[in-house]
Amino acid sequence: MMSYPVRPWNPFDLIERMMAQWDQYFFGSPWPALPSLPQLKVQQDDQEVSIRVEVPGVSPEDLSVTVDGNLLTIRAVHRGQGEDDVATYERAFTLPSSVDPEKVTAHYRHGVLEVRLPRAEGRRSRQIPIDLG
Repeated sequence: MMSYPVRPWNPFDLIERMMAQWDQYFFGSPWPALPSLPQLKVQQDDQEVSIRVEVPGVSPEDLSVTVDGNLLTIRAVHRGQGEDDVATYERAFTLPSSVDPEKVTAHYRHGVLEVRLPRAEGRRSRQIPIDLG
């Protein structure tokens, strides 16, 4: 015999679901000006760390990449149709000590921002041999 979880009966459950569908149909998202958050991908190897951010619809003038000490900040401003239709995205990363902040570069092409963070020469990872004797 199968059993199913029992929810307490709520006489207003159907009405609440109908109201939510009504709001979604007529009013859409409560924040229509905000685009979805950018897709972010972080990769690293022995040579560098790279951060790839998809920011379609954002002009290069509305992008900012700054390094302040060991803090990397990426900022994007998405401008919509109206003058009040503006959304700002900002993400900060603490840089690992192995990254050389003076050699950070950023490239923007076809709606994708790529930030490359080369590792400092003396601070690259290396394999340590284990002495078995």
